[in-house]
Amino acid sequence: MSSSFGNCGFHPSSLMALCAALVMGASASIAATNDSQFAQVGFSTLAAYGQAGTTGGGDVTPTIVRTAKEFLSAAERLEIKHKKVRDTTPTVILIAHDIDLGELKNVTGNSTEKSVGIIRIRPHTTIYSTNAATLRRGTLEVHGTWNIIIRDLKFRDLWEFDPTGKYDKLGWDFVRITDQGEQIAHHIWVDHCDFEKAYDGLLDVVHGSDLVTISWCRFAGDTNGPQKKVTLIGHSSGPSAAEIDRGRLNVTLHHNLYENIEDRVPRARFGNIHAFNNVVIVAQYATMSVMGAVTLVENSIYRDAKCATSFSHAKDSALKEKGGTICIVNSLNENPRTAKPAEKADERFEQENNFKSNVERGKLEFNKPAGFAWENRNQLPYRYEADATDKAEKRVKSLSGATR
Repeated sequence: MSSSFGNCGFHPSSLMALCAALVMGASASIAATNDSQFAQVGFSTLAAYGQAGTTGGGDVTPTIVRTAKEFLSAAERLEIKHKKVRDTTPTVILIAHDIDLGELKNVTGNSTEKSVGIIRIRPHTTIYSTNAATLRRGTLEVHGTWNIIIRDLKFRDLWEFDPTGKYDKLGWDFVRITDQGEQIAHHIWVDHCDFEKAYDGLLDVVHGSDLVTISWCRFAGDTNGPQKKVTLIGHSSGPSAAEIDRGRLNVTLHHNLYENIEDRVPRARFGNIHAFNNVVIVAQYATMSVMGAVTLVENSIYRDAKCATSFSHAKDSALKEKGGTICIVNSLNENPRTAKPAEKADERFEQENNFKSNVERGKLEFNKPAGFAWENRNQLPYRYEADATDKAEKRVKSLSGATR
């Protein structure tokens, strides 16, 4: 395991200007620090699809937004007439303070209680705050676009009670990374953000999206109860999904805190998942790697989980030849919940293989990628440094989220 290298997600010439802007806020020390511990690491740093890593809006002067309409206009480049120009114009957006995206009222027809807004981010965009600003009642969608950085934001108030208890009526996610026809989303970095209870998912990576890093974030329930779904990687197990997703869905998750949740840390299909130095506290079903997904869990901690990790889950069962691969290295499963003995064969298989690798680290081979060269698929295609497991929890608890 080698030392971490990479950039902070900006062009080198941008560091002085942008970090100077960030340092005005208390939480800006994350971006302005000389310590390389918060440098961008993972799949988002790779060169592919004509993009040399993830740099966001680069060194352009930040556009300060104070309202939902200003945010929508800046993120979607509404002042630019031609679509191609919108897609090639870099933008850095500074969220000045809390914004209620529900004021946009552009998500309609599926709620009786809330007005909800959605912002579809154009390529080459950085969105950040210097004061852990909160975005309420809305979704940021990376909709077939690329080179996006989202940092130092809180996401709240996208949940409402469903009397059916199924929570399958609304499609509300705080951050949704997805395709737009044949154009996939790629090169996305979500860093130091804080997510609490939403109706559907907190942050999903679906429909062939690729080269994503999610780092130093906090994912949690709230006073209404645990968060049901956290992160889905791969939208479906069907043949059409497999055609889109195979070779893509390369995602790094590191130094994230998950607390008071039920499922999907993450639930992954088809892709390659590298999860290191994550801390999961109280979960029903945490890390599920199915449908041919390859997941490497390193130096992570699971506590009070019913099922910490599995390569077989629900309809994506290994007994039905729909399982995946999981390799667990230097990780802990502390105080696991005692599960009621299962009656069904699939459920018994999952219980018996809870927190067990189905391949040794030396024999692990990641899936062949579609968008970049990966010579030795036994090793990660980027350099990184994982904290020792016994030091990970303290660092993650004190430094993850948007208020640090």
